[in-house]
Amino acid sequence: MRLIRSLWFWVPVILAVVWLARCAHAAEPALVATPRAIVLPVSATNRPFLAAARTEQAVALEAAGYSESEFQVSGLADISDWSAAGNAPVVRTADVPYTTRMLLRRPNDPRKFSGLVIVELLDASTLYDRAPLWGLSSQQFLRHGDAWVGITVRPSALAALRRFDPVRYGALGFAYNQAADCRSSDLRRNPADAESGLAWDMIAQVGALLRSSSKENPLLDLNPHSLVAAGYAQAGADVTTYANTMHALLRRGDGAPIYDGYLSAASALFTAPINQCAPPLTATDARRGVLPRDVPFVAVSTETDFNQLPVLRRADSDAPEDLFRLYEIAAGAVAGSWPTGTPSAADLRIAGFTPPTDACSEPRSTLPQGLVFNAIWQQYADFLASGHALPNLPRIETLDDGGARRDEAGNTSGGWRLPQLEVPLARYARGTPRDGNDAAAACSLGSTQQPFDAARLKSLYHTRVEYLRRFRAAVDAAVKEHRLVAADGEALKVAQASTAPQF
Repeated sequence: MRLIRSLWFWVPVILAVVWLARCAHAAEPALVATPRAIVLPVSATNRPFLAAARTEQAVALEAAGYSESEFQVSGLADISDWSAAGNAPVVRTADVPYTTRMLLRRPNDPRKFSGLVIVELLDASTLYDRAPLWGLSSQQFLRHGDAWVGITVRPSALAALRRFDPVRYGALGFAYNQAADCRSSDLRRNPADAESGLAWDMIAQVGALLRSSSKENPLLDLNPHSLVAAGYAQAGADVTTYANTMHALLRRGDGAPIYDGYLSAASALFTAPINQCAPPLTATDARRGVLPRDVPFVAVSTETDFNQLPVLRRADSDAPEDLFRLYEIAAGAVAGSWPTGTPSAADLRIAGFTPPTDACSEPRSTLPQGLVFNAIWQQYADFLASGHALPNLPRIETLDDGGARRDEAGNTSGGWRLPQLEVPLARYARGTPRDGNDAAAACSLGSTQQPFDAARLKSLYHTRVEYLRRFRAAVDAAVKEHRLVAADGEALKVAQASTAPQF
């Protein structure tokens, strides 16, 4: 099934697509099948994992005019591999059944729908579903009128769902019996009876469903004009792999792409092999970077992963077949805080996990990284709706050893800068891990905050009044340069006026 070949006379002639820098032949696109979608009931005792009301910080969807629903999505997918020459993907095993889940949050009133759908590949870095991008930008999605879809893409996360509720999620699975010579030593992350490579067709099919005239399409009455596939951390690597391997191959009936754009964030430290048995691509392999395609691709790095993948740190491009932006968040961290996108502690325990605790000895950074993503989503929406140019912003400045250059306050120089860095009250840096190897790894992905004392603040600003004046000016500059959404800027001014310390 991968797909039904587009042989009808009305399909436009397919133009050659560059898969890789060394690709010798273009792949022939094919029509994507629409999967089945069944609504899963919700009650007090039968609820979705990662429901908006069951996260670390609940979101009142009804008050915003939104509703939430969950679907069981089933179809047939192929397992792909790289060709012998290492170019375009080829089918290794066809027509493997899969069943996953799709979580939907949408405006109830079609008149309040922006036309944009964010399809977030849920992150399974922790072996269970998280929604970092929803957690960072739920406020922006709700006020802009966007629809949000979260889909489970990893076998490990499906296993966690089945532990959470074996009845509700008992049918979910990417079942496939792996050969003995390619079974992973980490069976929790890569189960021997499952195949992560089924995700690529599934991602395309979910997008096809959301654009279809099927009665099972939960967005049928909204008629979306743009779909963006997005992911954070491991899911960000999944987005890159899908865009590089399947974007040109898996198409709509008229030859148009399934997704109108991509966003991959905090993904430089993660890999997403084309199938579960394929060896990970090296850091210098072009397929780990972002390759040309006919829709925009926005990559976002944080300070803790910004210079870890050389092929990702490529130049921005406005070429029609390679529209690309890389934004690097100064003082940002892969392991940030997104409580509205993290399952509640109670639900994590039901699924068999111990809720995470702070891995660093120092206080966690309170830098509002989500404000950067709000601005990115606003710019992305403006581009897709009206062609408004995506901004070019400086990259993080580096030293000879590749590390970040520091300014006089000890904070990162360059990059996408929030007003808290332009007019700082603290130094943002990596912290000291607590005891244990797991803590060391987690702490290295986070950022801590070391507040300046009163003497330092007086030397920088003389008075609190002067600090607030400079902070407000920095906010206004960020809004003008599209580094902040105007509504976020005004809220920042109000918050800082009441929370800035006396000195």
